[in-house]
Amino acid sequence: MSLETPISIRTLQRKLYRKAKQEPDFRFYLLYDKIYREDVLKHAYALAKANQGAPGVDGQTFEAIESEGLEKWMEGIRKELLDKTYKPQPVRRVTIPKPGGGERPLGIPTIRDRTVQTAVKLVLEPILEADLEPEAYGYRPKRSAHDAIQKVHKLICEGYTDVVDADLSKYFDTIPHTELLKSVARRIVDRDVLHLIKMWLKVPVEERDENGKRRMTGGRSSQRGTPQGGIVSPMLANLYMNRFLKHWRITGKSKAFRAQVVTYADDFVSQPRTCGRGAGLDTQRDDEARPYSERSEDQHQGSS
Repeated sequence: MSLETPISIRTLQRKLYRKAKQEPDFRFYLLYDKIYREDVLKHAYALAKANQGAPGVDGQTFEAIESEGLEKWMEGIRKELLDKTYKPQPVRRVTIPKPGGGERPLGIPTIRDRTVQTAVKLVLEPILEADLEPEAYGYRPKRSAHDAIQKVHKLICEGYTDVVDADLSKYFDTIPHTELLKSVARRIVDRDVLHLIKMWLKVPVEERDENGKRRMTGGRSSQRGTPQGGIVSPMLANLYMNRFLKHWRITGKSKAFRAQVVTYADDFVSQPRTCGRGAGLDTQRDDEARPYSERSEDQHQGSS
């Protein structure tokens, strides 16, 4: 199954990105039908499979799905979305070791839910990407950790030689749902799409102790957090972080503190200017990368 984005989806993404970029105040209200398009769901499954990953709470694997009939399975998902009867299953939580010590919680949705989330990401990402500030580098088309490092190095060469490196503790787990949904609704007013996102934010989390005893947390009472491991979580986390970057720019904090900020997901670097090198504050916005233009499609494949 090819990972090359079908032309039909590329065309849709370009149209959505251009509309969002050209009309910053436009709110998209007809998107849900794009999510259950056959080509979108088929490509979403291919991307989910390419990422592999462990089964969710239902224990279903890619091999089992395909042995039982992929086409029938896909049609079942499409029908649930079309009939608006789709409901996500609980997320299976595991912990993985952090490079610097400690453990990081990771939520594993079922393959069914990963496929639907990927379909939503294919449709929403071009719209939300158009609004992100250039200082953000994490989980974005045509951007990487290496690009963020290059930006930090460039700023050091321009005189921003003090580097304050910070990591937002439990960022994904503490994002407030109400404020996050307000950020989404600034651009997306399709009620059915917003309902999908709300369900994923409120989905129960299944954990098991060392004895295999099952424990459920989260659910409808949850007011914060978007599980790490969810396909849409990085996109939503970027959107919420953008509030800070946008505030930094609009209120002139860069000039007031004579400092620049570079972010990568929940990590960020603040670089105050400490000497007279360079020709003043870097007011040049990074080239407005057009991640959904024809020339950039090849680079975008790995981030969809």
